[in-house]
Amino acid sequence: MANIESKLTEVETQRMIDECVNKRIKEEIEKKDAQIDLEVCRRVEDAKKILERQMKEELQSKKEEMEREMQEQEEEHQKEIKSLQNIIEQLKKEQEEAKIRLDEERLEVVEAKRKIEEERQVLEKELRKKEKMIQNQILGKSDTNSRPRISFGVKKK
Repeated sequence: MANIESKLTEVETQRMIDECVNKRIKEEIEKKDAQIDLEVCRRVEDAKKILERQMKEELQSKKEEMEREMQEQEEEHQKEIKSLQNIIEQLKKEQEEAKIRLDEERLEVVEAKRKIEEERQVLEKELRKKEKMIQNQILGKSDTNSRPRISFGVKKK
């Protein structure tokens, strides 16, 4: 019986030791769990900060690239505008020159018509003068280069 009691005491002692060990293990696990949770939270926060920084850098880089592209496009558009303005100025100049040439040509045509009209009038005047001279010669009204008068009347004797 002493053996049984000692066995019972030994079993009871073992059970109490096991409970103590299990309790201690459970406490250590809970303590470690809390530490692990803190470490995980810290690492998540660190990763989050790194990711945020990287995203900010990437956004800043994209923003700078877009600004650079917009600047290049603006410069290109300014060049196109300047080129188009030069073309417009050149076309205006050519149009003005063409207008001047056309005006000069019109003036020449008007001047030529005026000269032709003057020559026609001179020729008509000369023609009328010749016709009048011929008519006067026929009628004997001219004193010079006239032929003798022809009389058509009957003379009484």
